[in-house]
Amino acid sequence: MARRKEVLLVQDVLKLGNMGDMVRVSPGFARNYLFPYGIAIPADGAAKRQIDVLREKAAKSEAEREVKALALKKTMEGLSIQIAARVAHDDELFGSIGTKDIVTALAKSGIDVDGKQVHLNDKLKKLGKYQIELKLHRNVAVQITLEVINSDPNAPTLAETIAAATNAATEKAAEKSAEKAEKTAEKPAGKAGKKDEAATSGASVKSPLKKGEAPVAKADASAPKKGATTTKA
Repeated sequence: MARRKEVLLVQDVLKLGNMGDMVRVSPGFARNYLFPYGIAIPADGAAKRQIDVLREKAAKSEAEREVKALALKKTMEGLSIQIAARVAHDDELFGSIGTKDIVTALAKSGIDVDGKQVHLNDKLKKLGKYQIELKLHRNVAVQITLEVINSDPNAPTLAETIAAATNAATEKAAEKSAEKAEKTAEKPAGKAGKKDEAATSGASVKSPLKKGEAPVAKADASAPKKGATTTKA
């Protein structure tokens, strides 16, 4: 394996470093890409003396980018965009809405952003309103509202669709809650019945004595009853 080469970046390189950083890369990457395109220079003694100059330039460039990002944020605050999509069933989309769709919709509104600036955890698969965050700069973020609507002009409005979906979800939750309550009510009743049966059975076998009460002897079936006459053989 070829020994890695130390170079000085004169431009920001994604996932590699910023302007003025000393990084180690493969000789082929430096020779075929970084050097020909003026992205980096060999990190020899002369180049290292340029580090402070490059870092100062990088800091100035970073400040300018932040200023531009702040200006763009002011333009985008409170912004709401719409994307029309085909619907498969109820509020479920036929497909999904991703980063590229959002970038395209913003471009139609006159705002150019990079897809990497759009922070979308997962693709959108339902009609509705969504809050989308855009990272315009590492220190600047903004949220916009995205409405995913039905592309069918004869379809119900987004508000009507959301209301219907909310009602359906509420009814479903109520049904589940009722079923759970019914099952919960049935279990104690069964246990109580068994306890009552056990208590009744126990009472017929043995009756506890009250405090200070003497035990009563059981009558002997073979002994003569009071007032009865006996006949001698």
